[in-house]
Amino acid sequence: MTTCDYANEEFAARYAADGPAQFVPGYYVMHQMAAQLISESTPDEAEILILGAGGGLEIASFGRIMPHWKFTGVDPSREMLDQAKTTTDRANIGNRVTWFHGYISDAPQGPFDAATCLLTLHFMKDNGEKLNALIDIKKRLKEGSPFILVDLCMDRACGDFEHYRNRYSTFALNSGAAREDVERTHVRLKEVLHTVSPARNEELLREAGFSGIELFYAGLSWRGWVTAG
Repeated sequence: MTTCDYANEEFAARYAADGPAQFVPGYYVMHQMAAQLISESTPDEAEILILGAGGGLEIASFGRIMPHWKFTGVDPSREMLDQAKTTTDRANIGNRVTWFHGYISDAPQGPFDAATCLLTLHFMKDNGEKLNALIDIKKRLKEGSPFILVDLCMDRACGDFEHYRNRYSTFALNSGAAREDVERTHVRLKEVLHTVSPARNEELLREAGFSGIELFYAGLSWRGWVTAG
């Protein structure tokens, strides 16, 4: 897996300053929906595992919505974790977060009441890396606990890939993202990221042992599912 620019301090700071909302339609509403779905089947003082926690934006959102949740945030980029700590401290929830620098295979075992993987799986290759990450998440969940996956879904092998790649970039530009960041991301979509189709993501979830797979979010090429671990 490659974290691309996420090891760059300047880029990490821009990301944590609301970058995803310019690239992901309904970004904060998606957080709200995810928190609601998780809360339907977890205790008030739930322990939540967050894979790809760098930047801290989803933890800050969840923490404001659910004042008694505690979080374990996992990310391979120290720079992004540093930004996440700043973000959650500003939101006055830093005392509810345990940070872990590394990958999911090395993360605490839990078991956790729920887990999320938001805007992260597309960094992993579909050569067993995606599947193994999902399996490692499931191993850390209590039986039947909810898992939220939100991923960028573009099938690179399909003839309409360029159409959807251009649409993605146009949305970001129209949302006020810096042209430099949009152009860099446009290149990464083709040369660095490992996006797959929505159907492939659902297949991977089933292969990892998740059940009750339900689509709850769609924004252009982004898709989000809630499942049971």
